[in-house]
Amino acid sequence: MHAISKTLAAALLFAVIVLAGCGDNQAAPEVNIEPKVKPPVVAEAGVLRAGMDLDYPPFAGVDGGRNAGIDIDVASALAHELGLTLEIVEVEPSEIATALADGTVDIVMSVPLAQDTILGATLSGIYIADGPAYFTKGSQEATGSSEATGTADASAAVEPVSITALLGSKIGAQQGSESFWFLGYEIGESEVATFTTLREAFEALDRGEIEVVAADALVGAYIARDFDDIAFGGLLTDPTPIGVAVALENTELDVAISSALDVLAANGTLGRVRSTWVGDVPPFAVFGSESTEETVSP
Repeated sequence: MHAISKTLAAALLFAVIVLAGCGDNQAAPEVNIEPKVKPPVVAEAGVLRAGMDLDYPPFAGVDGGRNAGIDIDVASALAHELGLTLEIVEVEPSEIATALADGTVDIVMSVPLAQDTILGATLSGIYIADGPAYFTKGSQEATGSSEATGTADASAAVEPVSITALLGSKIGAQQGSESFWFLGYEIGESEVATFTTLREAFEALDRGEIEVVAADALVGAYIARDFDDIAFGGLLTDPTPIGVAVALENTELDVAISSALDVLAANGTLGRVRSTWVGDVPPFAVFGSESTEETVSP
């Protein structure tokens, strides 16, 4: 079952994010009046229906009593760029293919690279990347870190560290998480202290009961904001690019979304959205190249 909601609050947050990037002498961004895409490219005239999992912060969830998150902000920015009103449709990961095929949604957020083929969809562009990472207590500057300027700096991109860098440390992870299985494969499950929730692992780190927490980078960075002395340490493996998917046959919308994401990357909107939710964690290098998560095309 798909839950649908208009996102005035998200649109307002997007406006705040965009305006925050404007200097004193810069004019506010011009609002698009004429939609750049119309039916049948989108199902409803003037509306962009974006499917997403609303139970996965910081991508999408409840923050301050309203739906909010990275996916909502990026979808709102895309709708703005295309001259459309955003409508959020709650879609569980298992429903993505059906929602795109039956026209319930025009786009789906947070689709990992390569998974679009499995879903029978097209990945129009990448707006962020995520993967197993580690966090420590105390000031620690990850390789490639930079000030939270809201822009991606390719020269400051973070690349994975060797797991051997953590050997000898007491490591914790959420039971059953991607990071837990990664550590189990690399160093053995018996070497990992397990916790029911990721927050419990961070609380143990804060109390000094463990020395390192392994977690998905963005989820971990979002939780770490609640702890004064816990910092992102680095990636444990290559990050996975995450993007926006459209129905396989909707080539016109594919081009429109791809172009809009290029604009949002170039004007710093994607960087500002990222820093809003995960703070000063630097951008990640993807594919072992000089590209960063905000500049890679699928």
